[in-house]
Amino acid sequence: MWRWITGRWKELVGYFVAGLLAVLPLVLTIAIIVWVTAFLRDIFGPNTFLGSILASVGMRFGFEGVVGYLIGIALVILGLMGIGVLFKWGAQKFIQGIVDSLLRRVPIVGSLYGSLKQLVSMFDRSDETKLKAMSVVYCYFGNAGGAGVLALMPSPEVIAIDGQDYHVVIVPTAPIPFGGGLIFIPVHLVKPIDMSVDNFIGIYVSMGVTTAEFMPRTPVPQLENEG
Repeated sequence: MWRWITGRWKELVGYFVAGLLAVLPLVLTIAIIVWVTAFLRDIFGPNTFLGSILASVGMRFGFEGVVGYLIGIALVILGLMGIGVLFKWGAQKFIQGIVDSLLRRVPIVGSLYGSLKQLVSMFDRSDETKLKAMSVVYCYFGNAGGAGVLALMPSPEVIAIDGQDYHVVIVPTAPIPFGGGLIFIPVHLVKPIDMSVDNFIGIYVSMGVTTAEFMPRTPVPQLENEG
């Protein structure tokens, strides 16, 4: 009787685990979307400073409350699309030249704008040279051949500190790889990996589950049945 109960219990647990694994990718995707949505709401929500500006834009067209706020968002989206059209038609250098000349003259703001501009430009898929500058690397801890971590190297440039050469790498967090730490790693402990940035992000989002899909694997030896 006890064996029968134990067997049925293991069977039920197996069904539960199978169902959990089936819906886990969807749950994680929804969780990340909810996190990003909450982040944007905290910045552009109706009760925030930027949200009040959007609502005031809608009020100028005779709309108030939530409707005015939504009208403001719609106008901003249309404005961004208009800028995108101008950029596609070749006005990018002209517009960015004006913005750069204005912001770079402002102390602190100019430095912050320049750094963020470089960061954003690295994710611009229309410019393959900037995208290729970002590479996935494997960084060893302590000594080569020991424990390590997958990281993203924004630039192949070498930084010299106290006579030692370093690479600057970004180690993201899982399963939300939009945060993490900026670390200086000695050059001899950084190994290039033949992997795309998209696959790199996929590994962190999946909390390592998809690692075997994008990195070389060592075959697991088959145990011979004895007797």
